[in-house]
Amino acid sequence: MDPEALADAYAKEGNALLARNKCAEAVALYDRAIEVFPESCEAWTSKAVALKAMGRYRESLECVERALEIYQDPIAESLRDSLKPELERG
Repeated sequence: MDPEALADAYAKEGNALLARNKCAEAVALYDRAIEVFPESCEAWTSKAVALKAMGRYRESLECVERALEIYQDPIAESLRDSLKPELERG
């Protein structure tokens, strides 16, 4: 299986876990996706969503910024904008 397809499969598994609010398990799968294909905007963005849900805003912002380096995705941009007030609150 090529790395991009494998990363997509891991990200989809992660998305299923995230939908069931299993954020830590989802992050582990997004990490696997990123390991095999570091240019996966979907994996970086989804990891940011999971980290935000866990209250890990700084890490979430780092992931979303990495996603935006890969591709200017509107979802990632919106997520980045939603993180700024969270970080300002401390």
